[in-house]
Amino acid sequence: MESLAANLTSVLQGLGPTGAAFALFVIGFFDSSLLSLPEVNDLLIVYFCTHFKERAYQFAIAATLGSALGCSFLYSIARWKGYAFVTSRFSGARVRRTLRWFQRFGGFALVIPAIMPPPFPFKIFVLTAGITGLPLRSFVFAILIGRGIRYGVEAYFSVLYGERALRFIEANYTYILTLVLGGLFIGVAVSVVRRARRVSELSPSRQGATD
Repeated sequence: MESLAANLTSVLQGLGPTGAAFALFVIGFFDSSLLSLPEVNDLLIVYFCTHFKERAYQFAIAATLGSALGCSFLYSIARWKGYAFVTSRFSGARVRRTLRWFQRFGGFALVIPAIMPPPFPFKIFVLTAGITGLPLRSFVFAILIGRGIRYGVEAYFSVLYGERALRFIEANYTYILTLVLGGLFIGVAVSVVRRARRVSELSPSRQGATD
């Protein structure tokens, strides 16, 4: 499989920007569902964003959407087949540990795994999400956030550092991940506070007081 990934990466590097976006979408789908093509999209994003910098955001979006669609396909299979299907691919102990993640964090249990690069075991989270009863909307939203962050960061640093981007990201991954998650946490906190304020302003007791 590693040789297939290397050959595929080498062949696809000859594509133009439109073909590149389509290839990133397709590979994102298959890598997140039926096949395992570790780091192919990561390497291609670095290559294409280095050579077609003005299209960098398109490449990140294409890879994110392809991965989200592939994950949704795998999620649907797990939801259809059930617990036995997941435990036939992963040990019962690992599945139970992953289930506890979802019981504690809900859809957010998918965000960090979706950001993490190979060889982090991401598909067990996708499959387990399918047997937890997690709504498809929440599932897709979490995948879009995680994959969007991962590919967006890669595209950003590829524009800045060219083909050295992956080495830079690998060397500073903990720092980058901390900054990204910190920003995400602040954004969620601000959104929650604003929503609470709006609810408070519209509450009947408050309206009665103003009357």
